[in-house]
Amino acid sequence: MSSNGEAEEEKPQPEEEVDVWFHVEELIVRLRKVAVFFIASSIIVPLIPVSLSPYRPLITVFPQMVIDSIVPTTISVWGYEVEVRLVQTSPFAGLALLVKTALLIGLLTTSPLLAYELYAFVRPALYPHEDRLVRTLGPISVILFLFGAVLAFKIILPLGFALSFATSVMLLGDKLVAFADVNSILQTAILVIVGVGLLYETPILLYAAVRAGVVSPNVLSGDKGRMLFLGIMALGAIVSPDGTGIGMIALSLPLFAALKAAVWLGARGRPKGI
Repeated sequence: MSSNGEAEEEKPQPEEEVDVWFHVEELIVRLRKVAVFFIASSIIVPLIPVSLSPYRPLITVFPQMVIDSIVPTTISVWGYEVEVRLVQTSPFAGLALLVKTALLIGLLTTSPLLAYELYAFVRPALYPHEDRLVRTLGPISVILFLFGAVLAFKIILPLGFALSFATSVMLLGDKLVAFADVNSILQTAILVIVGVGLLYETPILLYAAVRAGVVSPNVLSGDKGRMLFLGIMALGAIVSPDGTGIGMIALSLPLFAALKAAVWLGARGRPKGI
């Protein structure tokens, strides 16, 4: 019993001692279940019809929706209107595009199951207060990832692609045209969307580190905070080199605000004595 009369939380103990291979086998079984679901969803879900007449499966609608959202049909360069044309640079580009789309859809469909199986695997080893913390931070981490992904999809990528097209303008007949490779666009879009989403997971890690006493609550105070802010702004300029600064600001300011909030909340939730 603790001094305040409340029973201390005890870490859950297994009924009997088991060797490490038992846990390895359990993890393999759970990951095998995830892998089977991923393969099945990568085959079945992309074929779900978005419309029946004519038949348009998700695997063809999804990449077109992404491209229409991030690639402008025309751009303005020094006051001249430039037409943006999408091309495929190899005979197998279309097939590669369909395969990548199917795998991406399968990954998106499988990610909730993967998160659940990992949580179910580690849950028996968690203290009750750690379990409650994981249940609280899980939804928040999903929200932060989606916020970063939407930010990249709606702001960073359109501005970045507009700049990249402006540097590849050529005269075709009586028109100014910029050519863009469809596969490269989708590959870059996926990397940026996932990367920015993961970048917005850092406040969760910082909150946990401050709460656990690994990182000082003053980590973002004074010169250290200013240096980190400048570093985030520099990263924003690299990820979104659009020239207007809009993408850089859209990426940097919310992220730095989330980091400051994570430090403040982590300091408030830190147990006494740490």
